[in-house]
Amino acid sequence: MLKLTTEQQRVYDFMQSFRKENGFPPTVREVAAGLGYKSPNNARQHLLLIEQKRYIRIIPGIARGIEFREDIDAKKQVAEVEEVESGVPLIGSVAAGLPITAIENINGYITLDRSIFKGDDLFALRVKGDSMTGMGILNGDIVVVRKKTTAENGEVVVIIIDGDATLKRFIRDRETVLLRAENPNYSDIVLSSVNSIQIAGKLVGVIRKY
Repeated sequence: MLKLTTEQQRVYDFMQSFRKENGFPPTVREVAAGLGYKSPNNARQHLLLIEQKRYIRIIPGIARGIEFREDIDAKKQVAEVEEVESGVPLIGSVAAGLPITAIENINGYITLDRSIFKGDDLFALRVKGDSMTGMGILNGDIVVVRKKTTAENGEVVVIIIDGDATLKRFIRDRETVLLRAENPNYSDIVLSSVNSIQIAGKLVGVIRKY
């Protein structure tokens, strides 16, 4: 942050002291009266300059609408913690097309509507490709997945193949396993054994970000 001028620091220190003593920030008029300014406009100009230097944030339309930077940062940290605690991890990308390398690191967290997505062991992945458009799953969608290491015949699952992740319908066909797209432009991925793949989870929902 840019350094405050001597007068701006005086205004800032007064606001901090006022808040500490009263439990809430001063109004512009109280700043002007406390520092001996002839007009509230003088105090308002200093407040705007202090805001430009990111020490405070002025909330329009509220008489005591002054937020201090340390309070803003603290709220942000709380919000981030709450998001981690209430959200589910967004992990890499899922190929809805040809498999792509799965990114194991968590890219962030996404908050779910728990009236729709219930239970634990959920994670989210972003879709790339168009092989599942027959199910209404489009490129860029986020799929919500429940962790599961096995797949029932016909389930849509996230599958890890040699470190790559893909979203497909799991079909057992006698001695082979088929990973089937929901798009006629894509052929089945044919595997000789289920031992060559790793089931990461079962599809439970789709979120579209407009």
